[in-house]
Amino acid sequence: MNKPIGVKTDYGYEFYLKRNCSISPLQLAVIFVFLAIISVFIGIVFYSLGATLILPFSFVEVFALALAYFYNALHATDYERLTVDSKNVYFESKHGNNFYKENFLKSLTRILPSYNNNLINLSQGKKNILFGKNIHARLRSSLEIEIKQVLAN
Repeated sequence: MNKPIGVKTDYGYEFYLKRNCSISPLQLAVIFVFLAIISVFIGIVFYSLGATLILPFSFVEVFALALAYFYNALHATDYERLTVDSKNVYFESKHGNNFYKENFLKSLTRILPSYNNNLINLSQGKKNILFGKNIHARLRSSLEIEIKQVLAN
């Protein structure tokens, strides 16, 4: 049997999904600076040997590394949280600089069918929430089953 994704708390259940970052921003910065130094060094060597167009491309590469680092740093703290207590369903998510929060009544919350491991669609009336961006697609069906069980209790 699969390990449960949700955690029982004093007030209900909580499903907390976050990105899996196995390297800290400082470690990534050190690696990127090291790569940038190597790239510029190679560009300078080729520039001194007469290949003058290599150095500008080395700086373009360093710029691309900087963009990749800042993109990763922006999304390193992305998460989704779904909390279910006896009466309410609370949803909050952070994606980059965007923060979103929504509350539903537990008794009126439904999970609409999802196909092909798509995101879990929680609905109440005309309001919809897509949940499960930060979990692998093959685990979404078991997460959906677990959320359905919690909502039914």
